Amino acid sequence: MRQFSPVMIQQQLYTRERSGIFRGTEGFDTVAASDGLDPIFIKKQLHPFCGYDAPAELTSRGIKEAASYPPAIHLFHAEGGETVLGRSVYQPVDFTGLRSAFLTHNYVIPSARLDEIVTDYGRYLEADFAEKYYPEIGRELPELENLPQMSERPQYQPSPLFGLPAGKLLDELKLGEQGFKRLLFAVMTAVGEGRKKVYVALDVPPEQISQYALALLKVLFACLPFELRRRIGFITYAKEPQSRKFIHLQFVERGSLRPGDREIEKEYVFDLASGRMPQDEVDEGRQPYLDFVWSRLGELESLKEFHRFADDMLSGREMQSRALLSVYHELCVFYQIEADRWDLYENHKLTVLRGLLSYLEPVGSADSIIRLNDIFLAAFDREFDRVKQQNIAELEVVECFRDYYRLDRRNYGPKLVNYLILAINNTLTEGNTELAYSLYALVESQPELSRAFFDTVLKHGELSTRLFEPYIQNKLAEAHEPKEVLNIVHGWAVAHSELMRNASFKECAATGLTEKLRKQQSLLPAVHMVLENIGKWKETDLLDSGMTLADSELVERLSLTAKGLLLDQLELDKLTRDQVVSAAFLGKADAFAGLQLEGRQRSLVAMLQVLYEWFTQRDPKEDIFRKLSPGDKKRVQELGRRWLQSSIEVAQFGRIVLAFQQEADHGPATYNQVLDYLQRYAHEKETIYEFMLWSQGQPWFLESRAIAPAYSSAILTYFEKHDRDAFKSKDYRNRYFGKAGAQLAKVFAGAQMELSSPLKRFLAQNGKKVRMTLLILASCLVVVAGVLVVLQQQGVFEPKAPVEATPPQAPASSPEPEVFVYADKVIGGDGKETTSLVFLFSGEDQCKAFVPSALTIESPGKSAQQFMNLKYKASCAVESNGTGNAGAPEGVNQGADDKKNATKTEGKQEASQSDKSGQSGNTKTDATDSADKTKATDTKNKTAADKAVTSDANKLGDASKPDKSASAKNDVTKDVYPRVIVSLGMKLDVPTGSVIKLADQQFTVITREEAESKLNPIEMPKN
Repeated sequence: MRQFSPVMIQQQLYTRERSGIFRGTEGFDTVAASDGLDPIFIKKQLHPFCGYDAPAELTSRGIKEAASYPPAIHLFHAEGGETVLGRSVYQPVDFTGLRSAFLTHNYVIPSARLDEIVTDYGRYLEADFAEKYYPEIGRELPELENLPQMSERPQYQPSPLFGLPAGKLLDELKLGEQGFKRLLFAVMTAVGEGRKKVYVALDVPPEQISQYALALLKVLFACLPFELRRRIGFITYAKEPQSRKFIHLQFVERGSLRPGDREIEKEYVFDLASGRMPQDEVDEGRQPYLDFVWSRLGELESLKEFHRFADDMLSGREMQSRALLSVYHELCVFYQIEADRWDLYENHKLTVLRGLLSYLEPVGSADSIIRLNDIFLAAFDREFDRVKQQNIAELEVVECFRDYYRLDRRNYGPKLVNYLILAINNTLTEGNTELAYSLYALVESQPELSRAFFDTVLKHGELSTRLFEPYIQNKLAEAHEPKEVLNIVHGWAVAHSELMRNASFKECAATGLTEKLRKQQSLLPAVHMVLENIGKWKETDLLDSGMTLADSELVERLSLTAKGLLLDQLELDKLTRDQVVSAAFLGKADAFAGLQLEGRQRSLVAMLQVLYEWFTQRDPKEDIFRKLSPGDKKRVQELGRRWLQSSIEVAQFGRIVLAFQQEADHGPATYNQVLDYLQRYAHEKETIYEFMLWSQGQPWFLESRAIAPAYSSAILTYFEKHDRDAFKSKDYRNRYFGKAGAQLAKVFAGAQMELSSPLKRFLAQNGKKVRMTLLILASCLVVVAGVLVVLQQQGVFEPKAPVEATPPQAPASSPEPEVFVYADKVIGGDGKETTSLVFLFSGEDQCKAFVPSALTIESPGKSAQQFMNLKYKASCAVESNGTGNAGAPEGVNQGADDKKNATKTEGKQEASQSDKSGQSGNTKTDATDSADKTKATDTKNKTAADKAVTSDANKLGDASKPDKSASAKNDVTKDVYPRVIVSLGMKLDVPTGSVIKLADQQFTVITREEAESKLNPIEMPKN
């Protein structure tokens, strides 16, 4: 990549030719360039500015002369810092002579020479350019040391416009004062902020657009600060307004700025032919720089001095701020004040002082701002003179002087302190206390300034009385809490150690603290807070004194003041337990040392310390009230009872007892009061039982190592009045009463007896007599029973023959379901256990119509399980061994015959049994044998049925194996009931109550015994 020469000017020519540097065919291209220009730079930076559109007004008139067409001169600063100055001119014919063309000639000035345009902008505006390209010069253009000038041409005649005074030129262009200010404002804003473009349509013939534009640019450059000259980009002629990169100002053909054009309506538009200009952009009367420039329009050279001043002041600031118009407003005012234009300062004091401070900070700025520093100090001197003449200072102005104190406290500090003393004194003299205290606050906002100010004031007794004492009194009065007072006192004592010897300050501090403490609703916590904070001051060293703040007389004064107020104002009965326990200073023996205590105060101190000891010690002693008078003791005990109401628990039992103590060496005067108190405030009666267990080991409840009789009586009274059912609870007996020691157990036993029923008390008192009586009665009963047995054996009580009666009709029962199901476990030939469902039917037709190939099982607490393509075996025909009724098992028929025979033989009472209802009739005693036979037969039938079911299930579980047992046992019935056995193919727990769903039918699983008992054996028709 080629590099630009750091000092040489490069050239480039662009026009229409047979070929160019970047294209080998006919057309517009760069035809020649300096060797130092990079091709990429040419294409990206220069080519966009190579072009020309002829004015519509000239083309419409058919003008052919090239001199009639205005040249388009452009200047911009590329991204790399290079300055590009070029010109595009109209050419009636190109190299072919058939069509029009244009020629653009660009100079590229290295960034190292950027400042040339600042001071020598005239050479840029009057530079000379090539009029035509001659192929003979070749493709390479030479590098130049300086820009060629029009004045170097032979027979050159300068444009008369360049010699016109600025005022006359503006008149010709119809730009008055407001119009020029608005134009200058627009140009400076567009260059400084870069948000808008400026379009200007001069009211001149198109042939003269560039001439007038260059003349106006010469005036504008003279008015622009140096930094904006380094940045501005312009074009002297364009046919239409068009936003272009790097270009801030464009001069366009007259009539091209059409009203309502959305492309330009947000830009700065100056149509001088129609008089259309931006109306609201310039705030009249508040544009110091524009006013300053206009005042120097007749002598523009005089602006150079200000521009140098401004450039020096901005040398150390950020690049972005150096191009802002507001900066030059400030600097213009400073510059004029420096030239004794103090009227500008008087009209804008705050703006001037704040502006000066912005340049003077931070500390150590460039030496170039010394001129601004001198302006600031000159302004301070003017204000100092004003307060010396007893004028009132302005708060905002004083704030600026305070802020300057950080920059130069060594030289400026003493003078500022004197200024502040005079300013505050003047306001107090005038009675303007609000302003005076605002000035005080302003002084305190700077710690070092505050110390310097008050050190000076406190060294002079008169100033201290005049300026310090009223101020400190006001600060303490404005405090809301005692802690704020302490913070104020602490801060001032640390900052000004001489206040430790200032009697007025001590008095003010004590008075301020007292006033705030009096307003506290809870005085004891407030005093404790004060003493606690004062105690921390021992860590604070006083400057130049060699002692800590806690050792000073001031601290002792504040401490005694707080304690004395506590004893004078405290209402003991309003204290809470937390307030006393939190006041740790009460635990010190010398807590109130230094105070001259009187009778009431001494009594109050004793009560406070007793309360603190009572409720902070883990095991308070019984002699804790020894220092109190009887009246004070009673008062303290009543307060303690109130505190303990909400905390009835084992840990507080000792404190509760002390609340009822009357003499140190004797227990409570009445135990009933203690138990009544517990019964009233304990949340649970179990707490009272715990108290009783706890009390058996306490000396207050013992006499001669035994439970005091009065206490035993109180326990009995408690149970009788409040808890008569206590001993009925086995849980209470185990948890509480059963754990009592021997002495207390006797008391509980007595109470239990007193609370028992009269009968129980009678038996307890006459136990031996009652036992003898019961023994005699039992012997008599045995004799009578023996006699009755003998008489019965002799037939004395034999009943007469009963009269045959019709047995009562059994109530009609609701029809039972005809299908029953139970689950059965089956072990196959391979030893694997599976589950089968056995469905029993009351008729063969139901059995034959039953097809259980798919079903769903819903068990309680389990998700439903579906089974598909199940294997099942139906046994719907009832078979027998060929004897008796066909299809009925032998045992069943025999049992039926036996029942009939038994009934005929006796002839007294008919015995019938219903298998469905489970009820049986009564038979005569002599028919017992027949009934036993029937029972045996039934048992045999059941066994045979079980074996048949098991055999069929085993066959279904192992279908591949032949059934060998069926042919061998012809004497055993295969099926007692029609049934279908469904194999689930797996082991599954199907509990009773499970629901079996088949299509729209559902069955409930019952036990096997229930299923068989609900069906009578099926009686087949006889042959």
